[in-house]
Amino acid sequence: MVAQKAKVAALEVERDRDIHRASRIACRDIEQRYREVLESSKDKWSSKKKEVSVEIQLQEVTTNIDLLNELKDAGLTVDAELARLKEMEGDCEDLVASAAVPDRSISELDLPQISEDSVDQIGGSSLPNNSASS
Repeated sequence: MVAQKAKVAALEVERDRDIHRASRIACRDIEQRYREVLESSKDKWSSKKKEVSVEIQLQEVTTNIDLLNELKDAGLTVDAELARLKEMEGDCEDLVASAAVPDRSISELDLPQISEDSVDQIGGSSLPNNSASS
């Protein structure tokens, strides 16, 4: 009877160790996948910023070409058009200031950190004691 109790106790210790080890491995795997998703999001965000920047530059060039063609075709003076554009610039600056949204980059996100201690605590209490023996 004593030998069986010792064997049961040894099996319980081994089961607890296996559960703890499996929990640590699972947490590391989740952490790795989480980092991969974040890196992918960061890369996509960076690519999107470049795309938007290039689109803005293209729109500026196209607008300048259209403006020059309009000046040439309509016989407008540069001084009159410059004054009109300066007035529009002030209006646009006011609109930009009122619509400003803070830049939230991925690096500034408050992401949860997983420590070995929390893995130990979670791993030891995540499964009921009788779940591995049944």
